[in-house]
This record gives sequence, C-alpha cells and structure tokens, in this order.
Amino acid sequence: MAIDLIAKFSVIDKVDPNESKEIFDLFLAPDEQIILSYKNVRDKVVFTTKKIICYDVQGMTGSKKEYRFFPYSKVSSFSVETAGFFDGDADFKIWVSGVGCFEIKFGRKLDIKELGSFMASKI
Repeated sequence: MAIDLIAKFSVIDKVDPNESKEIFDLFLAPDEQIILSYKNVRDKVVFTTKKIICYDVQGMTGSKKEYRFFPYSKVSSFSVETAGFFDGDADFKIWVSGVGCFEIKFGRKLDIKELGSFMASKI
C-alpha cells in the first residue's frame, strides 16, 4: 500500500528539552512545554504538550530553515515499528488529517516505545 509521505526525518540522539527551547520558544504557547526532543546533525524534532514541531535546516550553509507543525488534534493515527536485526533503525509514522503521512526514523539506541506511549496519551 502506497503512503502519501509529506515529510521524512531521521534522528539519532535524544536531547534535553531545554536544549531545544531557544529554537522553538517563538512557536510555543504560553502554557506549552517541550516534553521530548530529538536531533540529527542539524535537524530537530520536538514533541510538546500540544503539537509536534520539526525543524529542518536546509542547504550547504544552513541559512534556510523550515518549521513544520503537526497539532495532536489533527493526528488521526500513528504507528511504531521497532528496529530489527538487520534494519538498524526504528520507524515512527503519523497520519495527519487532510495532509498525509509524516515519518521519523529513529536510531537503534533511541527508545521508540517511549514515544509511542507518549503519543497514545495525546490522541
């Protein structure tokens, strides 16, 4: 079955949510907090109390940046696929109503089940 993939990110490290606050603070509501934060070399994905925000640094110089927002109220479903023996990364997919599918690939050392549990509490 083909998936209409709107975005795909890879993350390799979990970081302290406070480390991401400076980048995302402008986009947070006054009562909103970053709960989970992940990064790749330049890109970041955070899960707040209200939404998912993806930060994509583009180009050689990194001067172009894109933010994508996915409110939990628009997430219709999600899936968690753990890493296999030969497949070194785990997959997390969400389906956003009216938009399509969004995928995050997690490095083997990250606990994707923690994210699955968090998302279960949000939708």
